[in-house]
Amino acid sequence: MTSPSFGSTLPWAEPSWYTGRPTPYYKESHRRLRDAVRKWCDEHIAPHTDSWVEAGAVPPSLYHACAAAGLLVPIASGNSIPPSWAHYPIIGDIAPAEWDGFHDLVLWDELTRSGSIASLFIGLTVGAPPLLKFASKWLQDKIFPEILSGEKRICLAVTEPSAGSDVRNLTTTAEKTQDGKHYVVNGEKKWITNGMFSDYFMTAVRTGGPGAEGISMLLIPRSEGVKTRPVPVIAGPLAATTYLTFEDVKVPVEYLIGKEGHGFRQTMVNFNHERLWIAFQCLRGCRTAMHDAFQWALKREAFDKKLIEQPVVRNKFGNMGRQVEALQAWTEQVVYELGQLSDKDGARLLGGTTALLKVEAGMVCKYVAEECLKIMGGLGLTKTGQGARIEAFYRSVPSFVVPGGSEDVMIDLGVREALKLHRQAEKARSKL
Repeated sequence: MTSPSFGSTLPWAEPSWYTGRPTPYYKESHRRLRDAVRKWCDEHIAPHTDSWVEAGAVPPSLYHACAAAGLLVPIASGNSIPPSWAHYPIIGDIAPAEWDGFHDLVLWDELTRSGSIASLFIGLTVGAPPLLKFASKWLQDKIFPEILSGEKRICLAVTEPSAGSDVRNLTTTAEKTQDGKHYVVNGEKKWITNGMFSDYFMTAVRTGGPGAEGISMLLIPRSEGVKTRPVPVIAGPLAATTYLTFEDVKVPVEYLIGKEGHGFRQTMVNFNHERLWIAFQCLRGCRTAMHDAFQWALKREAFDKKLIEQPVVRNKFGNMGRQVEALQAWTEQVVYELGQLSDKDGARLLGGTTALLKVEAGMVCKYVAEECLKIMGGLGLTKTGQGARIEAFYRSVPSFVVPGGSEDVMIDLGVREALKLHRQAEKARSKL
């Protein structure tokens, strides 16, 4: 006997387990979380999305409402919630010990469905994990109460105007003062999501010589010498994309994340979750676009037939459906594997796979967005009405393709990592 269906019954508009089909991954707590997040977003987000987009910002009061609803703790923690955070509210009343990578997937699936609210949390979801995984207990105890309560916000600052995906060659410097009590930071970062309204910047800096070994991670509070200005991007203003400048910014040495010279590996571990999280968003974006295109195809008549009665239109849906379902299956497989591995082994074994998954997610997004736009016709170019969500999705696709590593760089990384694992396996086999 299958479970009752949830959400839309249109083909491929929801993950297969939403339709009530059997699943090896999702349990009662995942369903409880799904129901709670969708209900909260439908009540607090859906009625206001259009006005927020028009205003170019989400009201600050919403962030505090999100904290009270229990959204911030799971967003900050990813695929596991520390037991010490049990005193914070968690949406769906999920216990920290229950939380896993599939709760993370469900959370982001539903947040992305709600549209504009997802962009509010990007800084937290990529900026908090280095603090959680690598920082001193003193720094964690100081910062997490501020950002989990919604009092302050955090973002990640890695990308630079001249470096881009080439993290090894970033140029922002952090030099110790003569008394050894502070770092003095100088440099620039660009395309920093949520930077305009952040109070803390989780920043990759150069504390040593050239290359990866000279990079460290430093948490920089907004203070004298920190300057931010908006960067208009194709997806719109709600993500508060930022050009960030550091001019002789003094940062206490206690704000170093882990040890000097460990920043590159910390960044790479962080990228794995960021790339996976991009795939989560791509999946729901594709499903939302297909839902709206299907609704249109069922009622729109052309050449004396409804669109859905045209074989060429059914062919489009069939090709979109098979790609989205394949992407869902691959994503769930990676989530499952990561849940069985330590962070170190997950990065070693699945870093290249996650890079290729992120590439595939972007490619599927591009295909689905274009096909849905064609089905909608002129409505797919319109920012209001029945094609509005498809127009917004089509416009947002580059935001899935470029961040987290460009396609060509990620494909090459995936191959290099696969070859590295092959050589390690052959070496181990030769010793048997």
